[in-house]
Amino acid sequence: MGSNEKQIRQAQQQRFVRKLAERKAALIEQGVAQEKIRKDRVIKRLLSDIKRSSQAIVSIEARAKTIEQAKLQRQERAAQAAAAPKGKKGKAEAPPVKEGKKEKKEKKEKKEKKEAEA
Repeated sequence: MGSNEKQIRQAQQQRFVRKLAERKAALIEQGVAQEKIRKDRVIKRLLSDIKRSSQAIVSIEARAKTIEQAKLQRQERAAQAAAAPKGKKGKAEAPPVKEGKKEKKEKKEKKEKKEAEA
């Protein structure tokens, strides 16, 4: 399982770079051609490990940046909440009354009165 600590990933990357340099030096010392050095399995594996650790470092940095931004936002919200006036929350507005039912009832009563008079 990979580590999520930046220092550990950087140490791994440095180790891969060192091993890559050692492997290339050993192959050159043996007199291997450049084409075969590029096709060497160990070299390819080390290059992929370097690439993977570089991507992991970038990912760790991005995650740390996101976390830092979230902390700043939380602090700002806390400061705004502390600065806001603390008072009891009362009913600022009464809920709107449905006048449709009352109007219908009044119309119905008027209609009944007219019918009773007639």
